[in-house]
Amino acid sequence: MSLQQALPVRAWEEIVTCTVLGDSIAKGYSSDKANKIDCYGRIVTERIAEENEIYFDYQNYAKNGLDTQSLNEKVLSRDTVKRNLNKSDLIFLTMGSNDLMNEFKKEAQEILNSNTKFRSAPQAMNELQEAVKKNPLLVLKIIDALSSWDYESFESEWAAAMQTITQQKKDTAQIIVTNIYNPIYNMQLPGTMNKVVEDIIQNMNSIIEKRAEEFNYQVVDLFNSNIVAFVQGDGLHPSQEGQQLIAEMVYDKIQPVDANTQSVDGQAVKGENIQEGNTKEETETQVSPGKTKQPSIQESDTLENEAGKAAKKSKSVFYPYLFSGIIIIILAVVLTIYIRKKNKTK
Repeated sequence: MSLQQALPVRAWEEIVTCTVLGDSIAKGYSSDKANKIDCYGRIVTERIAEENEIYFDYQNYAKNGLDTQSLNEKVLSRDTVKRNLNKSDLIFLTMGSNDLMNEFKKEAQEILNSNTKFRSAPQAMNELQEAVKKNPLLVLKIIDALSSWDYESFESEWAAAMQTITQQKKDTAQIIVTNIYNPIYNMQLPGTMNKVVEDIIQNMNSIIEKRAEEFNYQVVDLFNSNIVAFVQGDGLHPSQEGQQLIAEMVYDKIQPVDANTQSVDGQAVKGENIQEGNTKEETETQVSPGKTKQPSIQESDTLENEAGKAAKKSKSVFYPYLFSGIIIIILAVVLTIYIRKKNKTK
């Protein structure tokens, strides 16, 4: 099903607001600094705005290397983030991969009895592979360590994050989360170890699925997709094609909405450009009535201020005319009654 089929025209009356949370996948990480990658959240938001010829308000608070504990402590605790969740029509979340990767790096460090703090999973993997060449029995130790991972911490942090998000969102907001694909699928892992890693991921994904009904979110199944065929040179992060694939899967999860029901605290949401301070997150408000103009924050503010002034001016002109019209109608009715009575008297 395409987005056009899934969403009615003018589903959002004037603006669609989207907040993106998560890790480097949600951020649109690029291993090549010269090659900018648009994340799936931006692709979806721009598409909706273009097809409906409306403004969009896009806020991306995703951070490289973020795990669920850091999401709760460093992102969802911020008032700015909470305010944006409160007004968002769409909330996208991608989390969990770094919980797995951090556990993998920690176990590798302990197994290798190394003081080196691995900065990435590939670095830890390279060290492990060299050690396994010297001592093949280390594979069993690695498998045992990964198999005994306690999922309670992940589930607790995941539930805490979803609790915050659902408490802050407006009633009509849609939450869409992606589950976890195997971030080390393309690495040269021994077959048994790779099976253990995939079992861990499936257990984490089961937690995500299990909580979906409780917190009213929909899950995009990346694990059973072919996303691993569309990764960058690091073998981990989605390429632009990979981000596009995720975006298409997210499209299909968005439910048709009634533009007349959108509200925040019972009040209609009007198109607005609210930029909260000077943050490093990607924030943008754009109008796309079939055009590709991308106004800056200052330009968007100017557009909004002019629109506000025009609205006030139109109201100030409209109301006197309305009042005068009512007076004229009343006078006409009174005059008609007077003339009829006078004619009867004659």
